[in-house]
Amino acid sequence: MQDWLASLSIEINKLTVTEFYIAAAVLSVIVTILFYQMVKHYKYARLIENVPTAKIRSAAQGYVELIGTASLMEGPPIVSPVSGTRCVWFRYTIEEQVTEYKGKGRIKSRWKVIKKHSSDDIFLLDDSSDQCVIDPDDANVITKRKSRWYKRDSFPARRYTEWTILEGDYLYALGDFQTVASVEDSSLKNMMTSTLKDWKKDPNDLLHRYDTNRDGQLSQQEWEQARHDALQQAKAKVGAMAHEKPLSILKASTHKDQPFILSTESEANLINHHKRIAYACVFGFFIVGICLVWMINQRIGIA
Repeated sequence: MQDWLASLSIEINKLTVTEFYIAAAVLSVIVTILFYQMVKHYKYARLIENVPTAKIRSAAQGYVELIGTASLMEGPPIVSPVSGTRCVWFRYTIEEQVTEYKGKGRIKSRWKVIKKHSSDDIFLLDDSSDQCVIDPDDANVITKRKSRWYKRDSFPARRYTEWTILEGDYLYALGDFQTVASVEDSSLKNMMTSTLKDWKKDPNDLLHRYDTNRDGQLSQQEWEQARHDALQQAKAKVGAMAHEKPLSILKASTHKDQPFILSTESEANLINHHKRIAYACVFGFFIVGICLVWMINQRIGIA
């Protein structure tokens, strides 16, 4: 071991100044990334542990934890394009095998990503108390359902990897919970304005309905009648909407310190998952950090 370290020290001192700075910079970047990932995943584990599980029907507005089952919304089915699997969410990558010639007869093969995509279709989480719409945009999704297969009859060979969440799967969700009221305070005015804009698109019909003196234009009094009718129509729409059920939605938070997590793993497994990554990053942080300090010491001649 000592002989190996001694030979490595000699090689370090043979490096030019530029080469040494590049090597030190690379190790510094790795240390920084490991530290960031360590903090991030430890924080994720603590959040999952400390945020209490809420019921959709009684959940407070803001950052909440929900547990239930995944469910499809009414409408067209969600289908993964690479396997044809019906699901509530999917992500896939398509890779091609690339062959590189390294010289002296050496050949190296690797997989190059040529396409990847995550589903952005909304779906439901049902916890028996109520249902909540899940908007998966920007979510950190962890799912047990992962498939990989190869297509070697094409050239170059391709590798497909797919992750899915199926209807009926257990679903853990941590994100920003909002209940969208059926009618906002400004809705009445907005609806009236929208109705008038629609009417203006057909000026002949507007004149036919409100130009009572048939002079080819709307007077102020006639225009006020049009506004009154538009207001009444808006009120009728608002009255109908008032009977509609408010919509609850879980989505990514605008706060960077509040991660949006969707997982088919149990809460306990999810906590252990993030803790394992955090511990691995701690180990890597100290190993790479020690290597960086040792390399600098060897360069400047500190024994």
